[in-house]
Amino acid sequence: MSNRKAPRLLIEEWLPAPAIGIECTRERSTGQQPPDKRLHVWWARRPLTVSRAAVLASLLPADFPRDVFERLLGFGISGKELVKRRQIMDKGVVLEGGFGCDRAFKRQFKPDDLKRAYAAVEQLWGKDVVVLDPMAGGGSIPLESARLGFRTLANELNPVACTVLEATTDYPFRFGKPLAEKARHWARIWLKAAEKRLNEFFPKKANGLVHAYIFARTVPCPDTQFPTPLVPDWHLLKPKGSSLRVWAQPVVDKKAGTWETEIIDSKRQRGKKNSPAPTYSGGKGISLFTGHQIPGEYIRAQAQAGRMGSELYAIAIKTPNGLVFEPPTESDRKAIKKAANQLRKLRGDWEAANIIPTEEIPKGDKTGEPLARGIDHWADMFSPRQLLGFGVLVEELRNLRKKILKTENSGSETPEAVIHLLSLVLDKMLNYNSALASWHAPRSVMRSVFDRHDFAFKSTFAELAPCGSWVGFEWAIDNTLESFEALAGLATNPQSSPVKVTLGSATSLVDVADKSTAAVVVDPPYSDNVQYSELADFFYVWLKRTQGHRRPEWFSSYLCDHSEEAVVNVSRHRNGEMQAAEARKKAHQFYQKLMRDSFREARRVLRDVGVLTVMFTHKKQEAWEALFTSLIEAGFTITATWPVKTESEHSLHQAKKNAAQSTVILVARKRPESAETGWFDQEMKEEIHRVARGAAARLQAEGLNPVDQLVGSFGPAMEVYSRYKEVKTDTGEKIGV
Repeated sequence: MSNRKAPRLLIEEWLPAPAIGIECTRERSTGQQPPDKRLHVWWARRPLTVSRAAVLASLLPADFPRDVFERLLGFGISGKELVKRRQIMDKGVVLEGGFGCDRAFKRQFKPDDLKRAYAAVEQLWGKDVVVLDPMAGGGSIPLESARLGFRTLANELNPVACTVLEATTDYPFRFGKPLAEKARHWARIWLKAAEKRLNEFFPKKANGLVHAYIFARTVPCPDTQFPTPLVPDWHLLKPKGSSLRVWAQPVVDKKAGTWETEIIDSKRQRGKKNSPAPTYSGGKGISLFTGHQIPGEYIRAQAQAGRMGSELYAIAIKTPNGLVFEPPTESDRKAIKKAANQLRKLRGDWEAANIIPTEEIPKGDKTGEPLARGIDHWADMFSPRQLLGFGVLVEELRNLRKKILKTENSGSETPEAVIHLLSLVLDKMLNYNSALASWHAPRSVMRSVFDRHDFAFKSTFAELAPCGSWVGFEWAIDNTLESFEALAGLATNPQSSPVKVTLGSATSLVDVADKSTAAVVVDPPYSDNVQYSELADFFYVWLKRTQGHRRPEWFSSYLCDHSEEAVVNVSRHRNGEMQAAEARKKAHQFYQKLMRDSFREARRVLRDVGVLTVMFTHKKQEAWEALFTSLIEAGFTITATWPVKTESEHSLHQAKKNAAQSTVILVARKRPESAETGWFDQEMKEEIHRVARGAAARLQAEGLNPVDQLVGSFGPAMEVYSRYKEVKTDTGEKIGV
């Protein structure tokens, strides 16, 4: 393709944004997440449908047949028909068969459609077409690029993300479903070895399998010094739309300074209508022994002094007749004490052998809460029995590795790929079996550590039995490996090849040559939306011990790289007596600099007529200002913007919040070196107002909410502004974004 003129691309002229948004919503429907989202935690991933649209539309010419494009996106019916059916359903009308087609991400490509796309792409770009995602995160963009059959590069700063990327964008194409079969075989052997050592700490129940153990945090009552529980809600079962309620009723012996529970079922014990009052709310407690309030400062001080304990108060059991709850028995309590004693015996040797994490938790925007509660090492994220279980599992995985290497084809990469998947199984269990995981009474399920993007303190937490129950390590095995099998089932295009994954900063893509890339498609960090490295350390300290040997260059550091991460992290910039406002200003400046440098590097590796496509979601003006300023200072001009509704209003990050529900796709090209200065006169102001208002009206007609109308109007305004190398007033004053 000539470097003198850039033909218009499909994404610069047309995109079926409303229909893509519908498919993104379908993709994220409750309980039906795509397999890449289920394989391993990563935060703020984009849906597969919008990722595929961003990649494919960035490579196709503007005149490519739109019906073929929609089929390549996976639409089972036309985009217009999708929108029409959605509008009917939104009015409360039930359509027989719903949309009448499977979700877009699951549909396989038609060979003839792919053939037409490849021919059009080759005519435009030549045969060697490279797609790069320099901040690949969980891998939605590179996965879809590889599925489409394009040579794809994925770069990431975070080693946990790189580990997830390999399993998501490399192994499905290289090994396929047989890798899951091998991993499942070895996982069963691993589980049996662990069960022999752990069964004694998890007493069996005659009526079924333990689903979860439910604990309350305790602190000494300020008046009596008896351990009193901090429970925000005693309910164990509270389904929405049902009068059924099950709760734990505390029974207090004030003289002995003890408390137990009895289980109340509102259907069986109709006289019991009201559950007990909370003993923890708004950070403050209520003593079971005196009824007096316990100040939040006292609770935090007790935690930091190591005097916060925990007490098992209910057990959820899966029986042939459904879920039942029981109070703990003396046998259950003895098992917990026995596990704690066993951990004390093993801990010294385990720490010396690097079996369990000894790393300290660093101060940060999201780690402040656990640190305030006395949780200052990553091992403290787990109760003694949980930590014992994970120590045994890590030790047995190391023993198993020797057998895997001896039995499998040791001359290939298969053995270590098996161990890699098994390490992800352990991570699954970590996320659901920590002292920051909890019991969710409305749905009667375990809630993971990362049900939100933080380390929120849980005054009550839940524990899974790693052995003797399907809802434990066996569940983690099945859930993880079924997700990988489903991923392999998506990787069926014979033109596809594994994604090349590299670890490094997006500001320095040392493995990518100048002007070698047709399209850079990226979903960058959104200001202060997620503190990736702080959260990823939770997994890093374990992955370093389970498969760090496989990639020593990725796992040689103490923790993840926090210093060069492109996020707004105020804690990273707060020194001494620095005011919060000043630290926040420095954090934003640092973020903007890294974003600008990353986009400059993208400009270096792009062909002169290449395209940069950026996906971004944020409602704060300062975040958008940083993004646009970074793009413009890096030498780009914006050529198109498309808001696509990708966020569910039911998400914990969206519900009841004035939040943007759309991902805005920004399309940018290299600004010519010959670009002139623009003048912020009445003509430019009127053009900016006209295009912004026009975009808002169009988005309102498409059903987007007011925040998304506002956000979606930024791009068209920037199209006018970014044509110029700089914009000034008639007096020479520079006009910023």
